[in-house]
Amino acid sequence: MKDILCPTDFSPAAQNAIAYAAKLAQAVEGNLTLFHVQSIFDVTPASVLTGKKVILANAAEQLEQECREVTRTFKVSCYAEVESASNRLSTVIHDKAKNYDLIVMGSDGADDWYQLFSGSNTYNAIVRSETPLLLVPSGYIYSEINTMIYAFDYLKERSLPLTHLIPIVRALRCELTVLQVIEEAYSQDVEDDLKELQFIISNFYGDDIKFSYETVRSDDTVQGINSYVLRNKPDALALCSVHRNFIQRIFHKSIIRNITAFCNYPVFVFHA
Repeated sequence: MKDILCPTDFSPAAQNAIAYAAKLAQAVEGNLTLFHVQSIFDVTPASVLTGKKVILANAAEQLEQECREVTRTFKVSCYAEVESASNRLSTVIHDKAKNYDLIVMGSDGADDWYQLFSGSNTYNAIVRSETPLLLVPSGYIYSEINTMIYAFDYLKERSLPLTHLIPIVRALRCELTVLQVIEEAYSQDVEDDLKELQFIISNFYGDDIKFSYETVRSDDTVQGINSYVLRNKPDALALCSVHRNFIQRIFHKSIIRNITAFCNYPVFVFHA
């Protein structure tokens, strides 16, 4: 995890994410690239009157200045890139992030009911990007990531995707706890099934990474995960985005979308 991409629109949430990304780059001895996109979808009447070239030049100058400040303050290699695009922000980030190990993005949650239903800009970037993404909520101040909770329904999926999470855990040298939320009442059969799966998973990944298991019971998976995180206060939550077909997406209640709409803690999201 050496090359980190931090998209910014110069908003307070994005500025906070830059500071977080800089501290993270410092911790893993990595490089940081600040990335600003001027999309036609974000053009305002004032922008048209000012002129695209002038706006891009101003953005480039501002971003270069921030890079110099990041390098001076955090002692990390920081680069600035500004791009004009005819595609949506999430699409541009998807294409740009292919050359990076991690995306760090700020978020102030869902701004309205439409975003709560369809997902915020950060959520849309998450589902489009194949590169792991770290969401940093607005106002969250960086602290070293020593503990991480990985919430995944391995009981239902009969597997535990870890391939893309292992490099992150190794780079951060953090403790990992795998969290299973069960919606049904306690039964010995389910308990035995969990222990059997945990034994298989631990043996499969035993040489790569060490982790522990926790189980909570809740009728609401999102609430169960959030309550556990708030109660145990890990330094980050990890979630895995499982690819689904069109029909499954229509009826699937997205845990990632709902958590990223209101969380006040960092969330790593990666694809299986």
